[in-house]
Amino acid sequence: MEQTEVPIIDRFPLGIQSFEDLRKINAVYVDKTDYVYRLVKSKTKSYFLARPRRFGKSLFCNTLRAYFEGKKELFEGLKIYQWEKDWIKYPILYVDFVSGDYTVGSSMLIDKIRITLKKFENKNNIQFDESIIKAKVDEQLEEGESIYKKESKKLSLRLEYDLEAVYEKTGLQTVMLVDEYDNPLINSVDLDTDKGIYRGFFSVLKSADKYIRFAFLTGVTKFAKTTVFSGNNQPKDISLNATYSAICGITHKELTDYFSTEIQAFADKRKISFDDMVALLKRWYDSYLFHEEGTKVFNPVSLFNALQSKDLQNYWYQTGTPTFLMQRIRSTSYDYRLLDGDVKYDKNRLANYKDSDFSELIPLLYYSGYLTIKSIDGDDEIAEYTLGFPNNEVKISFLTNLIDEFYHSDIQSGFDYLAFSRDFIKGNVEDVLRRFQALFETLPYANDKNVTLIERDFQNVIFLVFSILGYNIISEPHFSKGRADVILINKDFAYIFEFKVDQNAKTAINQINLKNYAGRYQMDGRRIFKIGANFSSKEKNLTDWIIEEVK
Repeated sequence: MEQTEVPIIDRFPLGIQSFEDLRKINAVYVDKTDYVYRLVKSKTKSYFLARPRRFGKSLFCNTLRAYFEGKKELFEGLKIYQWEKDWIKYPILYVDFVSGDYTVGSSMLIDKIRITLKKFENKNNIQFDESIIKAKVDEQLEEGESIYKKESKKLSLRLEYDLEAVYEKTGLQTVMLVDEYDNPLINSVDLDTDKGIYRGFFSVLKSADKYIRFAFLTGVTKFAKTTVFSGNNQPKDISLNATYSAICGITHKELTDYFSTEIQAFADKRKISFDDMVALLKRWYDSYLFHEEGTKVFNPVSLFNALQSKDLQNYWYQTGTPTFLMQRIRSTSYDYRLLDGDVKYDKNRLANYKDSDFSELIPLLYYSGYLTIKSIDGDDEIAEYTLGFPNNEVKISFLTNLIDEFYHSDIQSGFDYLAFSRDFIKGNVEDVLRRFQALFETLPYANDKNVTLIERDFQNVIFLVFSILGYNIISEPHFSKGRADVILINKDFAYIFEFKVDQNAKTAINQINLKNYAGRYQMDGRRIFKIGANFSSKEKNLTDWIIEEVK
């Protein structure tokens, strides 16, 4: 009987946030329990960690939960198992803000906290007397204060009452775990009110400190942290901490240690070497860096999807973009081409980013995972980060979202990615320009008479389109005799664009020839096209162009 190859068993815990479930079904678990041990044994009581979405924050919270529930059997074979001797079961207050529609108003946030406290009371047999809390709140309530202010005080007093009651009953302090604490805030329709509710609720970290064993809070952004937590109840922020840079995500060593079988299978499918496959995975999903001296990590969800399906896809885009981020981007006049180069940002400003700085796009892009640390210049006092896209997946996700959000592009409106791609592969430059005309017909433009802004807008469109198509795009490259607007390169062609606004195509093509922009490409075997085009601010479209092929 002919023997068949034993199939690789799917070990990936995609969609599983529960550490207990993951361990019980024997799914692969990349051991992060050394971070658990370091956190729980330190003298610091409360921590805050910001990481991008789909990065393993919920799983880490659940790992902490299992540890503090004393579930020793779940940790057998992991790093912490050899170090921990006590395995004490503590009361757990687990607040999960991942679920819930917080766009309906502050009542959802209040209900979420109230339900969480009720579950905590039931689990610990606490008889909560709401009339006592109501009387205290009524005494403290100032004239004219809103109903939400009143509810915030009630929740704060109730939490403090519960923590004290549990301590008196068991002699144990409570462990407080809060997952995605900022989700209600970034989706809020009344941010000031919701901040006030949070501020009252989390003030207990200070007032009931003696009843709290440990607190750990996660979120995507830090924009609300400083107005929710104040003074002495600030959790220690480990978001930009070298020691904890790899607390979430998959390091290069973890990739090869845990997934060598899957990597080899993927490599065999693509008929490349193991090392070449690792290099491909790194290019697509690696290079998140959360401290200049830290360790680079892969996005775990994207990496697992790629290894499971043996397919390099843009999994980040499939998970969607945070609504708050798109809202912020819509209100800016940022030149998105700048994101494809070196983005400079002060290290201290990034670490101490506050919601009062919400007008700044760069910190939001960093904390949301669209930009990461590439390098650092200067000393501790004046250090400056260079930020950029971590990898192919994130870059394509961001640019695709911009196209979708701003330009409402689809095949019916004249924009077809595949058609653009086919035309460039074949050198059909005339068709490319006509496709751009059709695309520009569909785009909304601001009523702005500033010619520079109009030129930037249509150049942004061109930059976004070709970046998404995967070409090696050079936007406004510098030459010894000047600079071209856009250079687009693939293996067979080099396209040199010069754009003018309210002038003419002949002026544009003359500039390309006068400055000899094509000179550097004439020895590399590519066909070279020079394209001079004019954009009319009145017509809001390309009106004429000249195409010359270098012979």
